[in-house]
Amino acid sequence: MPDYSLSPCVTLVFGRPGSGKTSFCFRYLANAAAEQPANATPTACTFIFDWKLEAATRLGITPCGTVAQCEAAIQTRWVVFNPGPMFQERQQAAFRWFLAWMFDVCKRGPGKKILYVDELWNFADAMSLPAELEKVVRIGRVENLELLTSTQFPRDYHRSIRAAVTEWVCFSTDEPGDLDAVRPYFRGVDRVAGLPRGSFIAYNRDSRAELAGKLF
Repeated sequence: MPDYSLSPCVTLVFGRPGSGKTSFCFRYLANAAAEQPANATPTACTFIFDWKLEAATRLGITPCGTVAQCEAAIQTRWVVFNPGPMFQERQQAAFRWFLAWMFDVCKRGPGKKILYVDELWNFADAMSLPAELEKVVRIGRVENLELLTSTQFPRDYHRSIRAAVTEWVCFSTDEPGDLDAVRPYFRGVDRVAGLPRGSFIAYNRDSRAELAGKLF
């Protein structure tokens, strides 16, 4: 059943190449799915649109390429979908199909779910927002669905996504356009320009809390 009391959770991780942003995301996903600590509730299912086959390689998970394979993978609590076998070059259509299918799956049972897409702007650029993604961003919370995405270029994300971000995880970047894109939502973003590789500043827009961390 939909739960309208749940808070939205949209996390955008950004930074220059080699800064640690992608490693952060995979560590985040692994920790969210783990049974430890004992008082934490592991993620019910993690969904990854793995258009580059990076997630399958990093996680050691065989990617799904058909509806049947996606359905079977739900039992493992990891659905890593690569559009190659099913859609060939039609990645945009594959993206929209996967999000619609995933949202329907999220309605089937309780528990936290996470959708992860790297460089999401390839499928929803600054000028266009597919209806399936807008649904995840706007009402994913009622199905306990979190959106996690990572990028080098937050400026290329649609304004509706940037405005919906609840947690910014900022690795090093000195690109003026990217800092300008984030500044309306995190005024302290300019401090990330001088960060060393592996270091980040996380900012929660709801609590206004900041956390400085170091991944490596």
